[in-house]
Amino acid sequence: MNAAVAALVALGIGVIVVRRRSLATALVALQGLILGVTALSLEGGDSGTMVVAGVILLVRAAAIPVLLVLARRRTPERTLVAPTTSVATRLLLATAVVLVAVAATPPLGLGDRVAEHGSVALLCLGITTVAVRRPAILQVLGVLVAENGVYLLAIAVPGGVPAVVELGVLFDLVLVVTVAIAFAGKIHERVGSGDTDLLRGLRD
Repeated sequence: MNAAVAALVALGIGVIVVRRRSLATALVALQGLILGVTALSLEGGDSGTMVVAGVILLVRAAAIPVLLVLARRRTPERTLVAPTTSVATRLLLATAVVLVAVAATPPLGLGDRVAEHGSVALLCLGITTVAVRRPAILQVLGVLVAENGVYLLAIAVPGGVPAVVELGVLFDLVLVVTVAIAFAGKIHERVGSGDTDLLRGLRD
């Protein structure tokens, strides 16, 4: 579990640092894969619940990146959207976010402090990604990173989360991602780019 949490956080940092949407999508897909495999490998509690959770996470890890790949193909960028901060700045920011999240997280009562720290770190990394990345697709990926933090917390709960809750969250997430992708497409159609900073210049 500790190695999985470390990998999830490292991938979350990667989403903030990398420039290409395709690479960031692959990192988030790998996060989902790790979450699914971790859920399937956990022992104790309701094993049936964990199997359902693992399968849902694996399906999610495959389905959502496919939606994002289709969105990228519909909204090609002539050039990479220039980030407002350097790679080094984003790396330092991501590292600081993780350290603060770990230091500020009180015991949540799960009995697994590493999972608790990792969940909060992913949540904060996702929010930071949405705040500092300009392309709309990368902002969607930030939401997914934060949601991965919620899923990590869910599979760390003793006995797991009921399958009906897992299915409900998956449905809601797919709906949100679909709407966000449609919104990103409209931005691209209107301004010729997925750079959300260009929306500042729009007027009625």
